[in-house]
Amino acid sequence: MSVRSLLVAVVCLVALASSACAQTAGSPALPTSFEECVAQGGKVMKSFPARCVSESGIVFVDEKSTSQGRKACKDLCGDGTCQEMVCMALGCPCAETPQSCPQDCKG
Repeated sequence: MSVRSLLVAVVCLVALASSACAQTAGSPALPTSFEECVAQGGKVMKSFPARCVSESGIVFVDEKSTSQGRKACKDLCGDGTCQEMVCMALGCPCAETPQSCPQDCKG
């Protein structure tokens, strides 16, 4: 291999490496939380708890909305009916067991 061919090969490798570095430096880091997903322009779903879908398709749940004492289900413990089988939508009754609601679910 001649010196000229070697020099051309080295120049091409350097150009390729710098191009790859420029692409990596220009792209934002993947989000790691609901807040980062929103800040990077992810799509926020109208759900409870709120969810954000990042551009790469990763789904993040807003943990703050679930830890503020709000429940996604209705607590019907004490109504005389053991709610063992329930739906999972917003406003459905909470599932009850003999441990979670002994007055309704008498073994």
